[in-house]
Order: sequence, then C-alpha cells, then structure tokens
Amino acid sequence: MEENYYSIGEVAKLTNISIQTLRYYDQIDLFKPSYVDAETNYRYYKDSQIYYLDIIKSLKYIGVSLDEIKAAQQFTPDELLAFLQRQEQVIEQRMSRLHEIQQTLYKTKKQMQEQLEIDVLDTVYIKFEETSRILTIQTKGLTVSDIPNVYYSSLIKTLETENSFLSSRYGCIYPYKQYHDVDTLFYSHIFTPLLTDRYITHLTSDMDVQMIPAGRYVCIAFIFTREAYLTQYDKLYNYIESEQLQIMPTVYEIFMPLNYSPNEEDKFIVELKVQLA
Repeated sequence: MEENYYSIGEVAKLTNISIQTLRYYDQIDLFKPSYVDAETNYRYYKDSQIYYLDIIKSLKYIGVSLDEIKAAQQFTPDELLAFLQRQEQVIEQRMSRLHEIQQTLYKTKKQMQEQLEIDVLDTVYIKFEETSRILTIQTKGLTVSDIPNVYYSSLIKTLETENSFLSSRYGCIYPYKQYHDVDTLFYSHIFTPLLTDRYITHLTSDMDVQMIPAGRYVCIAFIFTREAYLTQYDKLYNYIESEQLQIMPTVYEIFMPLNYSPNEEDKFIVELKVQLA
C-alpha cells in the first residue's frame, strides 16, 4: 500500500495539534517526522504515524505527563494495559478528592447560611438541624473562662495528619442542668465539625467521631462575652423548664466567627442548642 506524506502544517490541521507542539514533540523525541528534507528542513509525516498522535492525545487527555507517554511508547500491549489500569486508579483518587472538595464547599456554605439566618440574638428559638458529624476530644477542667487552644490544636493536627479539611468553627459539649456560676460549668468535650465523609483513622485515646443527631433543637444565640454567657444560658434553661419541654440532657455550644481578619478584634457568635426529645 502506498503511503501518503503530509507536511507539518497538514498534520497540524488533521490532528488539531499546533505546529509549535509538533516541533516540540520532535525535539524531545516523542513524535518525530518520517523524514526531513535535507535542503529545506521541512518535516514530513506518513499516514501510519497519525495513529501514534491519537495515542499521545488520549494519554495527555487523562493527565499523563509527556515523560510517561514517552516511556509508554515502549510498552508491550500487556504493559500498556497495566499502565492504563494504574492511570484509572489515579483518576479515581482525583475524583474522590474533588468530591471531598465539593462536600467541603457545600458544608462550609451551609454553615455560613445557618449563621446568617440567625436574625434574633438573646432570644430563645426552635429550629430543625440535620445530622452533623464531629471530631471530639475529651477535656478536663475546661470552663467558659478558658481558651481551648491546646484541645483545638490537637483536633487540627489530627485532621492535618488525615489530609482532611478544617472547619473555621469549633464547639463544646456539656451537661444540661442549672448552673449558678459560670466557673462551675465544665465542658466534657471540645469538637470541630467534619466537612467530609472521610474515615478518620489517627485518633488518640481521648478522641472520637460522634454525631450531633438530626432533630428539633431549642436554641439561643448571642455575642460571646464571659459576663453574658450565664445570663444567656439561664434564658435557655428557664424557657425549657417553664415550657416543660422534653429534652436530651446535653448542651451543644457552637462558636462562629464574625470576622476573619487577624487584624481585627476577635468577635464570635455563640449558639447554645439542646435537642427536643
């Protein structure tokens, strides 16, 4: 069968690959012309070569580097099949990572929307909550007056070890009961919301993955100060008792930043919520 020959410009049009790219492929010995005219230095390609450009384009499309493509050109069919199977695994890992990023964006947006929907401060309200997955750490002697940096830092390090995403929020858990002094209110756990469904494996003995269950919650939100905390908690407690509400005896406290600049004064909204039974 007689072979047709094409100039570099014709190959560029046939394959939708630029002349500059074809010249570069020649320079790196990835795809060379069948022959080069010694007088004009024009490059010419045979019909049968176009097939190999299709392979190069296909491998580039799935993210294979030019060096890897060059190596793959020497493979047997069995070796190429194994190579493509490995590339499939790489793509699946990328897709999983992108799914996690999508989850993170969704949950972060949802957190911010929920915060913006708090239109009344210092007043008790009832709302429905979806299930929330949290990473918790047990605390000892921690009160509202303390800054939980040591505990929160441990949570962050665990998530970084897992190569997981971090939330800008943290929260605390403590028993529902009447408190007469803010310094007698001791947290049992500090937590941070988990933004993905990733399984957490590197847990220390004082850590756990828990769920804040879905359901209706009686809540109060306020601008955090140590002085205001017990007053706001009492409003929530007195409402529950006066209305004789049946509740689960656990308080979830959520800290939500009102600004994100390190150059501004720290300001947080705190939401306290107790699940209705």
